[in-house]
Amino acid sequence: MAESIGFLGPGLMGRGIVKNLLAKGFKVTVYAHREGLSLEELTRAGASVTKSLAEVGEKNRTVMLCLPSSKEVEDSIQGSPGLLQSLTAGSVVIDLSTSLPASTRMLAGRLKERQIELLDAPMTGSAPQADAGELNLMIGGDKAAYERCLPIFRAIARNIIHVGPSSHGHLVKLINNFLAQLNNAAVAEVLPLAAKAGVDLKAMYDVIRVSGGNSRVFESWVPGICRRDFTVTFQLKLAHKDIAYMSSVGRDSNVPLPLVNSLLSILDLAKAQGLGDENATALIKLWERVSGVEVRHDGLGR
Repeated sequence: MAESIGFLGPGLMGRGIVKNLLAKGFKVTVYAHREGLSLEELTRAGASVTKSLAEVGEKNRTVMLCLPSSKEVEDSIQGSPGLLQSLTAGSVVIDLSTSLPASTRMLAGRLKERQIELLDAPMTGSAPQADAGELNLMIGGDKAAYERCLPIFRAIARNIIHVGPSSHGHLVKLINNFLAQLNNAAVAEVLPLAAKAGVDLKAMYDVIRVSGGNSRVFESWVPGICRRDFTVTFQLKLAHKDIAYMSSVGRDSNVPLPLVNSLLSILDLAKAQGLGDENATALIKLWERVSGVEVRHDGLGR
């Protein structure tokens, strides 16, 4: 008999995840958390839909969360109604969100009291990778629960790594996102300088791509920036949230994180300039406005 899974958060990434679970034979019940949420694509693929969070917990021994922040995760678990009230002993909650590690540890403790396991399983990858079932998962939590859920993880991801105890998945994800957004901030700062100086952007790109300054972010994001393609795949306000979480982790751990806090200040400025809902790569618009230049070149990466 196919395992039944409850799913909260059928957004940009969640839709592809749900479709892959269905394609691999799992039964999926999607929680319609707000009025007007279009789920026709998922119901056509075979998903069930409910407006009752209690029903999600009562009818599924595994529930997956793919939510914007720890606030929504906490509300869904310990709110009223919440999964803490409706899940039965032996259930597993899988948090795919990018959450605050301290919150994850707190929730794991509360669920453990009810004999329910919480696995933090944040992901890296894009919406097309979610659609293709080729995400990367870094998973923290009980090893036995992790092994039980491996068939689920294999249905949605290409790389699956158990990184340690509860909250370590979320900490590794925050570190990864900081490194990516630090690269993004560096690109956003230097490209307007190069453009204003009249540097041939394609020549510069070709040099850096084969030199020590290259990175996956530089190589894959700069061509889109130069084509003025800011299609939203990861909103700047979510990058801001992740870096704020990193700053909080540093304070709680008594570990200085000067680059994290500098980046947070830059993202504060970008949000104040109305860039929060744009793609994270739109950070460059902040420095373009200050510098009085627009970075544009259609021939990069081709």
